[in-house]
Amino acid sequence: MAVSALPGARARAHLVAPALPPMVLVLTLVAPALDLLAIVQPAATVPGLGMLATAVASLTLLVIWARYPRTSSLAAAGLAGIASLVMRIVGADVAPLLSLLAVVALGIGGAFASPAREAEAWLV
Repeated sequence: MAVSALPGARARAHLVAPALPPMVLVLTLVAPALDLLAIVQPAATVPGLGMLATAVASLTLLVIWARYPRTSSLAAAGLAGIASLVMRIVGADVAPLLSLLAVVALGIGGAFASPAREAEAWLV
C-alpha cells in the first residue's frame, strides 16, 4: 500500500492571539484608576465602587479566558483580579497592587498591542 503526500498541503495553526474587546480593557483599568484617585484625592473615594469594578473586571476576564483557554495571560489577569477582590473584602492594603498586577498580566499577554493586520498575520 503506497501513501503519497502533497508537499504544499501543510496545515498551519493561527498564531495570532484573539484580540480583547476595548470595553474589557476599560473595565480592567477602572479599579487601578479608582485606587489612584483614592491616593491622590482621599475625599473623593466611594467605598464600594472599587470592589464592584474589580469584581466585574475579574469575572469578565475569567469568562473570556473560558472562551479562549490557551491564553494564559487572561487566566493570570483573572486570578490576580479575584485575589484583589478577596483582599478588598478582607481590607488588606495589597489589593491595589493585585489590581495593577492584572493590568500587567494583560500587557504581557499583548492585550494593549495594536491588532495585527491580515496581511502581516500570515507572515508569522
